[in-house]
Amino acid sequence: MNRLPNRLLLHVFFGVLFAKLPAIEAGSYKAAVIEYSPTGSVFSQTPAEVLGQNLNNYNQLILEAASLGADIIVFPEYGLTTLTLSSLSRLAARPFLQQFPSINTSVSQISCDGNKTVPDNEIVFTGLSCYARRNAIYVVANVGEIVVCISGQNDTENGVCPEDGAYQYSSNVVFDRNGVLIARYRKTHLFLEPLFQAPIITDLTVFPTDFGVNFGLMTCFDIMFYEPALTLYYEQGVKNFIFPTAWVDELPFLTAIQKQEAWARFLGATLLASNYHLPANGQIGSGIYDAAGAISYISSSDSGTRIVVAQVGNNEDSPRREVCPKETLQNSTTRWMEPHGMLYEDLTDYSSMELTPGVAQTAFLCHDDLCCQLNYSISCPSNEICDQYRLFTYSGFRTLGGGVYTVSIQLCGVVACTDQNVQNCAKPDVIHLAQIDALDLSGNFSSARQVYPTSITKELQLLPAESLDLNIYGDGAIGLIASLPLSDALAIGLYGRAYSKDIDRK
Repeated sequence: MNRLPNRLLLHVFFGVLFAKLPAIEAGSYKAAVIEYSPTGSVFSQTPAEVLGQNLNNYNQLILEAASLGADIIVFPEYGLTTLTLSSLSRLAARPFLQQFPSINTSVSQISCDGNKTVPDNEIVFTGLSCYARRNAIYVVANVGEIVVCISGQNDTENGVCPEDGAYQYSSNVVFDRNGVLIARYRKTHLFLEPLFQAPIITDLTVFPTDFGVNFGLMTCFDIMFYEPALTLYYEQGVKNFIFPTAWVDELPFLTAIQKQEAWARFLGATLLASNYHLPANGQIGSGIYDAAGAISYISSSDSGTRIVVAQVGNNEDSPRREVCPKETLQNSTTRWMEPHGMLYEDLTDYSSMELTPGVAQTAFLCHDDLCCQLNYSISCPSNEICDQYRLFTYSGFRTLGGGVYTVSIQLCGVVACTDQNVQNCAKPDVIHLAQIDALDLSGNFSSARQVYPTSITKELQLLPAESLDLNIYGDGAIGLIASLPLSDALAIGLYGRAYSKDIDRK
């Protein structure tokens, strides 16, 4: 079993030399992402009614974003159809899918003026093209796409035509300020979506803008994998990404905002993340992120549909701020599970140990080939009984997407627990937290792994990005150091992914 180098045993809390990841350089622009709660029912309404209602809502949101000076607006996965579309069979879902023309196409002014009848399977293309043109704004939206074909016929772009006579994709489409369709991306990693298929060759879609930024595209579950985004990042130098999603929160390390911020921070990338809003199903959390963390985000079960707007790039007049109203952050921790649903990672296979309040000390814990070291100091007022913190370590595989994917992960994490039963960790009854006065968490992650810094408070908000420094040491070890005391941390971790070991049956 590999162990951490002896050098790591000599770390002290604030005396480690490190090299921070460099911030990216990009053109300055104003971005808007939408936390969106769709309307309509695919079970009781026609496709024109469901798509029409949500297109009208999109129109109003685009108007508002444009009035705020936004250059680009991003809508979530399944926002036009509702997520229940994914529960339909391929044939039942087909009337809700849309046909798109070739790239570099726009609708005529006659269509935008309402003087031309638009077929039901083109209303999304027509509506979004017109809204983008009227408001001179880039528009990115996710929609179910259909490409009609002849059963059994082989197409060089799409493969063999399915027996039901159509290719069906979850697609992101992009319109420029003139309403021209300039890009399309088809989702690579589907998550329990039998109505869609993945493209036979991963779409590596990048589109330019008139404000000097090139954006890469991905959708929801794609962010857990190497392709397409990391191929674009490492091989084409793309540093700005757009991310429509319908993410379901999972504690302690994979809530939507945790994953969004962690991904952007480790890579030093900009991420525009728009999430579906359905708190009862665990779906909340949207934001705008860069190498330093969240520029602006929202994660509240009370928010409903909201616009998150922020200046991105080199602009000192746009301070980082939290969009979520402060009053929604003050709810007791006994309330955030209702109506906020949640998934929980099974921690029973992790190695773990209790952390002891008191003077500064070191914890060292291994699982398979990963060893984690934690230098820490925790304090609990003498007149109180505090919930405990535990160190967790894991190196192995997780099965995701109903068994479709088996992915390799390594993790070093500190999690709040009510007792020694790991099934009672990161739960809503973790209320009386001790204060983490100092923390230096590191691990001997393989150099082949991407290691994402993740944190969440007991109110399910992000810890201030400036409170945790992400460090890369000379021997390849990666760590997190707390730069100030932490009083409400529910979980802090380093989440490693070894993409080359994944068993990916997309």
